[in-house]
Amino acid sequence: MESIPVYLERINQILNNFKQKGCATVTTADIIRQYSGGFFSNRDVSPVFSFNAQFGKLLKRNMRNLGISEARSNVPINDDQGHPTCTSEWKLL
Repeated sequence: MESIPVYLERINQILNNFKQKGCATVTTADIIRQYSGGFFSNRDVSPVFSFNAQFGKLLKRNMRNLGISEARSNVPINDDQGHPTCTSEWKLL
């Protein structure tokens, strides 16, 4: 199995930027947009293979280190191509 690294230091920088802008909450989609330049739903893909789902799990595993807590899950949104999907909303601590 190969892996793609995701850097917690970069996620912390992104979260700090949101905090500096006065944001109280952000979504997984917001973080992914800043991290990788866009948010695109993984349509017809098992969560096991979905980058977005795996990124969300990484956030959940690292809530304490990142200074976030999950406020809501399964929040309906559209991705950057207008496709319906859902995301989690995180409270910035």
